[in-house]
Amino acid sequence: MDPQIAMQDWHQSLGILDDVGLLSFQNNVLDNPPIPTRAGLYICLNAMLHDRPSFDDNTVIDFLNVRYKGDVSSLATDLILASFDVLANAMYRNESTRSINILRSFLVNKLPVFLQRSYAPLIFEPMTVEHCIRQALVRVDPPPSTSFAQMFDPLERNSLLSEARQEFLFACALHQLIPERIIEEILGDVPMQSLPASGRYSKEDLVSQCTTNSAKIDEYIGELENMEGNAGEIASALIEILHALCANNDTMTLKAVCNALCRRPTALDVIMLFTSSNHLLQPLCSTLDKWQDHEDQGEYQPVYDEFGSILLFVVLVQHRFGMQPDELGVEGSDSFVLKYIKHGSVSRSIDDLSEHENQLLGGWIKGLFETEGISDELMSMCKPQEFHLLVTTLFEQSMKACQANVLALETLRGGFEYLLEPFLLPSLIAGFTWFTNCLWETNDDSKHIDTVLPALQTLLKPPSMSHDSSTIHNAVLSVVAKPLSDSLSHVQRQYASRPDITPLLQVLNEHSQERQGTTALNELASWSTTQNGGLLAALRQTIRSLIPWSATSTEGSPPSYTHRQLSDTLRILGAQSVLRLLIDEATEQANSDVVLDIITIMILTTSHSTLQPTTSKRQLTLRDVLQTESQSVDELARTDAPRASTTVRLHRRVEALAAPKAEVGGTENGFMAGVVRNGEPAADIDDVLGEAEKDMATAQGTCITGRLPNPSLPPHTALFCRPDDPSATKPAPATFQSKAPR
Repeated sequence: MDPQIAMQDWHQSLGILDDVGLLSFQNNVLDNPPIPTRAGLYICLNAMLHDRPSFDDNTVIDFLNVRYKGDVSSLATDLILASFDVLANAMYRNESTRSINILRSFLVNKLPVFLQRSYAPLIFEPMTVEHCIRQALVRVDPPPSTSFAQMFDPLERNSLLSEARQEFLFACALHQLIPERIIEEILGDVPMQSLPASGRYSKEDLVSQCTTNSAKIDEYIGELENMEGNAGEIASALIEILHALCANNDTMTLKAVCNALCRRPTALDVIMLFTSSNHLLQPLCSTLDKWQDHEDQGEYQPVYDEFGSILLFVVLVQHRFGMQPDELGVEGSDSFVLKYIKHGSVSRSIDDLSEHENQLLGGWIKGLFETEGISDELMSMCKPQEFHLLVTTLFEQSMKACQANVLALETLRGGFEYLLEPFLLPSLIAGFTWFTNCLWETNDDSKHIDTVLPALQTLLKPPSMSHDSSTIHNAVLSVVAKPLSDSLSHVQRQYASRPDITPLLQVLNEHSQERQGTTALNELASWSTTQNGGLLAALRQTIRSLIPWSATSTEGSPPSYTHRQLSDTLRILGAQSVLRLLIDEATEQANSDVVLDIITIMILTTSHSTLQPTTSKRQLTLRDVLQTESQSVDELARTDAPRASTTVRLHRRVEALAAPKAEVGGTENGFMAGVVRNGEPAADIDDVLGEAEKDMATAQGTCITGRLPNPSLPPHTALFCRPDDPSATKPAPATFQSKAPR
């Protein structure tokens, strides 16, 4: 913010206050029309795609319409450019293959469909979608001078960007945004691919095919990761099929679909580009909660098989995308899914079990460790929900019996081998999590390590498994591998001489996956050790790298950026410290309009209105703190006018973008229409200036009745990303029960 402009605002408002004593400082802070910068959309897309795909079409349309105020051609051009910027940034930052594939699929499979449905009909001559694409790609192309490091780039990132450019153009042609014949002209070379031979898919046709022939479902799941532009229709068809199977209680086919998706977890990343977690999982969770056996049920092993496959899929999705229980669309304290996710890995005291649960526990212990085996009679008595909620208690009582020499170690291992059968394998999610908690309790004097490690070896490294068992086992390990590996590493530090820990860690490392959006320790350490301020200094450097690129650059690679830096700094230092830095930067930088836009978007991408349970507590967001700051700017203006002016302008922009619902091409709800002044939206920038001049004239002439600033704000609107979970730390260890096993 230019200090001279802010000082003029200050002196002007103080003079009015001295004369009249009624006008608020905010009334007299003038503003320029906001500029939609290149960095703004770059930050937005990073936030929407860094953690898990969360590109909600309606929310994004509202945001873009307000931001661009009817300039649809600029909107489309900038959105295409930002999508390439985000992909290029991920490549140059050496992000994971998974992250790059999500961004690439967004560019090829999501963006053309979004443009075709939302904006293509609104772009008129002389502007065309083709013109927008050409304008964007001119700025995407790598600069003529390649750096020495890039000449020897082993990942050939520029080559990957060239492939993505080609894939994007063919996807645009598939969705009739451009004619296929001009692709070679735009590329300046003969393309290496063509339109898919099967043409453009339609959801209705796919649903019809899969309904007639369920084997087609697995085939189309395999096509989800293709970069051809058809993934959106496939994802929509699969979601409709899942919902129909749940509604019809066709659990046999539902099991097959869930197993197919569990075999290809990367396909889930693509599906999430086209739906929300609630929409995807709610029918499945409802099916699990209201599970009913078929009336003519003869064998119960298939019941457990089908239930376990659906449960495994729900837990896999919940884990892969770091979903909180309240994001699953499940309600009610009696929900099995909520009980399982919240308490399924915690064992219970024998005294806390009902008589029926005690009977079931005894039946499973006899079935696993005595000669009776797992009978249909036992499974008919024990509903699948009851079994999965008893698993950790079963594990604890079995391990304690072995440690007390009531149960031989080989008998324990032999019984656990039963759990490697496909219909029982999903229960190992809770079992492995119980082992994780148990291992965190281990110390130098722990005696149970001699039974825990052999038991884990049985479950992690079985000598042989069927193909079906191996597939389910891999899916289970993808959920539990990272926390179990961490706890085993903790044990290894205390028992460095034991040779049986390393083989287990090797198995887990083959399946270990960081949740999308987590920060590598070395990167967090580099931010924390930045000179002159640590995390805040690193964030300041990032902001300053975005300003000149956004203000002057028309081409070239974007500066390094990850939303994880902002969210981690916010989580560690709190919203007040981060907002103080952001306002400082907006006040000090000369290019005020650019930096205000950058910081406005940063605030929005970390401020959200995801509904929380009434008992939960959430961190203060940057928007929360900015709201508080804006209510005290009159007092701040007497001591620091530039900072007060910046706070007012920043608050106006944040509330304008967060609250209104705008129509394309309209001015009534345009960007500045949402500028909050005296708590009410002004019509336009001209109205804001006109009202300010009127206030000044009134103050100098006639005494005004004046009205106090209205503290009310537009409703809190969700934007783009979920909160980081501040509680994501080492799991709380479970405590062994002292009562002897049955």
